[in-house]
Amino acid sequence: MTPEGLAELLSKKYRIIDLSVEIHPGVQKVDGSYHWGNQLRKFELRQFVAPGPHFMYWVDTETHVGTHVELPAHLYQDGKAATDIPLETFMGECIVIKADGAQARTGHIEIGPEHLQNVKPGDIVLLYSPPGQSCSVAPAATRLLASLPIKMLGVQNVAAPNDLHEAFLGKEQPIPIIEEMVHLDQIVKERVFFIGFPLRVAEMDSSWIRAVAFEPRD
Repeated sequence: MTPEGLAELLSKKYRIIDLSVEIHPGVQKVDGSYHWGNQLRKFELRQFVAPGPHFMYWVDTETHVGTHVELPAHLYQDGKAATDIPLETFMGECIVIKADGAQARTGHIEIGPEHLQNVKPGDIVLLYSPPGQSCSVAPAATRLLASLPIKMLGVQNVAAPNDLHEAFLGKEQPIPIIEEMVHLDQIVKERVFFIGFPLRVAEMDSSWIRAVAFEPRD
């Protein structure tokens, strides 16, 4: 099958859902004007003219802006970065678990083992809670996901505490953690195919990703 044929087949069989935040950086233009961005953390571009002439940009930012995947180097000196982890880790079968108001206790949703009964070893797990709702992962759920083990965890409006980071990123085969995801509420089916590749940059503790779900149309 040709690449064109594969692309056409995928578009017919799957609905493609972008799960990545759209970043608007602050931009310093070569004419001296400055355009403000929408990020609380620093993400700035400085435009310059390269030989050609061609417009290019210097980028001044940090690794935890927008939708990003966190790796062992985030917690541990000389910990694994994206270049040390197989690409297969960042793609595969995925289960989407949505915590809604019906599960809330005293205004707070705690995702526990009872919400994870359909999770299988090797799954990528994406957790969603509605905006404005307090939600976190219970310690028992953290232990369960780490012991299966799952391949990767992603969250939207769900707190991933430091003990979860340590349990996942401290493993011999680490479980990367995706934060600041969006549009998980647009996924209808429980199981989808997920891709979210990090940049191939050594040493970085975290990397921006373009997180995408392929949801079967039938």
